[in-house]
Order: sequence, then C-alpha cells, then structure tokens
Amino acid sequence: MAIALAFAFGLSGQVWGAETINILHLDPFSGPFKELGDRHNMGLQFAVDEVNASGGLLGKKVALLKEDSQIKPDVAVRKATKAILQDDAKFIVNNISTAIVSALAPVVQEHKIIHFSSATYTASLTGKDFHKYFFRTGYNTEIFSRAFVAYFKTQPWRKFYIINQDFIFGHAVADDFKTAMKREFPDAEIVGEDFHPMATKDFGPYISKIIASKADVVYTGDWGIDLEVLIKQASQMGLKAIFASNQLDEPSVLANIGQAGVGSMAISMYLPTVETKENRAFRDKWHSKYKDSRLPWPANPVGYCYDSVMFFAEAVKKAGSLDPEAIIKAWEGLEYNATCGRYLMRACDHQMLQPLFLSKIEAQSEFFSFPFNGKPVVIPREVAAVPPGETGNPRCK
Repeated sequence: MAIALAFAFGLSGQVWGAETINILHLDPFSGPFKELGDRHNMGLQFAVDEVNASGGLLGKKVALLKEDSQIKPDVAVRKATKAILQDDAKFIVNNISTAIVSALAPVVQEHKIIHFSSATYTASLTGKDFHKYFFRTGYNTEIFSRAFVAYFKTQPWRKFYIINQDFIFGHAVADDFKTAMKREFPDAEIVGEDFHPMATKDFGPYISKIIASKADVVYTGDWGIDLEVLIKQASQMGLKAIFASNQLDEPSVLANIGQAGVGSMAISMYLPTVETKENRAFRDKWHSKYKDSRLPWPANPVGYCYDSVMFFAEAVKKAGSLDPEAIIKAWEGLEYNATCGRYLMRACDHQMLQPLFLSKIEAQSEFFSFPFNGKPVVIPREVAAVPPGETGNPRCK
C-alpha cells in the first residue's frame, strides 16, 4: 500500500518504515569552538546520508538531530532529556567534552540510550567510570600516549616538556603520557610540566620556560584556539622544539598555524594520506560533494566521525533490532573495515581499537593549500592498546 501511495502521489526514491531512527548530535555549534562542532556534524551527516542512500537501518530512515551543547554539562543534560522524551531520540553522539559524557551518564542509563563518542579522550570513561550504554569509537589518552612513546623510542629525542589546558582532559593527557614514558622509555626525561587556563592569550611565560628547559619535544593535548596561539607564539619567540599533539591534524587549526607548524607531529585516527582502497573511495566521494568548499578533502574530524556512524550502523544491522540490549551484545567484539584500517570494539570496556597514524606537518600538501600532515607511520592497534587488566574497568580483569 505504501508503495502504491508513493506512485499515486508522484513520489520517488526510498520508501521508509513508519519509524525514523533519530540520533541526537550534541556538540558546540556556537562560540569559539563552533567550527570544530560543525566539522564533526559534517562527518556524521555524510555517513547518515550514505546509510539512507543504501536503504537506511533496518528499512528505516536515519535522522541526525543537531543541538548546541555550548560545552556546558547542564545544557547538554537538558537538551538530551528533551530530545529523548519529546523528539524520540534513540541514540546520542557527542565528540567534545569528557564532562558532558560524564554528565549524560545518568540520563542515558535511566532511559537505556546508547551513547557513542569518537573524540572524548579521557581514558576513565571506558575504565573506572564505565557503564554499558557508552561506547568509545576512537582512541583515548592512554592509547595515544602509548603510540607516541612507541614512536619516540625510535627517534633521537630525549627531553620532553608537557603543557596542557587546566581541566580534566589536560591532566589525563599529562598523567597517561608520564606513565607510558616511565614504563616504556625510562631513559627519556620530562624536563617540565605546566597547565594553563582555557583561552590563554599570552603563552610567553610558558614558552620561556620551555626554551630554558632545552626540550626536544613539547607534548600537548591543547586543542582549538589554545593550540593555535601556543604554536604561533612559540614560533615567534624562536622555540626550536617540535610539538607532538593529538590535535595537529585538523585543517582549520593547521591553516591558522601555517608555517609555524611545519616539522611538528600529529597522531591521528584518520588521515586522507592513508592509502587504503576504502579511504580512496571515501576521499573521492567526499571530494565529489565538497570540492568547492572550505574542506575539499576529508580530514580530522570528519573522517573519524564518518567511520563512527558506519561502525555503529554495522552493530545495528548485526543486532537486527533497535533494542539497546541487542545492539550492545552485537557491538561487543564486532570488527569492521573502516576507511583506514580494521576496527575492533573490545567487549569488556567498549573501547574501540584501531591502527593509529603518526605524521609530520609538511610545508606542501597534495590535498590542501597550507601545511598539512604527510604520509604517516602506522602504529598497529596491538601496540597502542592498553591491556584489559590495566584499564581500571572491573569487567576487564
């Protein structure tokens, strides 16, 4: 009957089941981090559009509901509750702020809503603070620390300076890096450590200390405008050390840093410079749609946001149901061929494991008109993965 009505009213295209699968996307869509939120949304929406073009999920159309978290936990809780109760949101994704993931935990557990995130990195979310409705579809501070240290051991650098934003994520970056260094690279030296307020405008005093320390590498989890200002001011003050960051692969950041970023290093979950058949296909599809935009080629964060949704969709298909308990069971232990390698959702802690990519910022790029990441060194997922018994998650003992 539905098909007959569609033809009768001159409609074409997919005929959907009565129920729409609503996914709430909570990230900043205003303020200084708006562009980052918008980029996450682009990657998520690109995946949703692809899922719908191939028939949807279980024959139902997927819709992405966009809400501004303002990076405020109370705002996120209020908007998530409304979306669940009034807008029939079945799932939640957010990628910015560990504090928001923590604040949403009681909400999603009460309503049995699966919440997934590819870019909230604090390790405790899948460790001591684990709950079964949360899945991390990206790395965490422990994982990228281990991957960086595995690479640093092959290089001549021995002096490291740590600087981070003074909030929970910044402290997790510092703590996990020091732990990995002590265990895996004991002949290296941490020559200094600082924490600074968010949106710092003058990094001069910090940079002077770094220069005086004679550090080879500055290790930082700073993101957004703080990372841009830090690196540009460091260049102006003549700092010779390179920066190592999990944020130096985002095009808007690299465009604003420019030549000051050349030679520094990024660790990435996704890069357009990774050569797999899946990534080449994704690059071409993205470029076909966005070749005349500010992001003509996919990069962080659109690549890993796309993969995050596609991995989630595989779990739903395997479950054959929208029942959260069935999806949890299906996603635990699931493997998936993503754009840049094979994903595994570890069953005990819902921490996704994947290959990671370390790359230097090069002055010339085949994809962008500003300095960008070159061909990466691949760190296998087995090298970077935290052993289950060391996660702090009681399910992993």
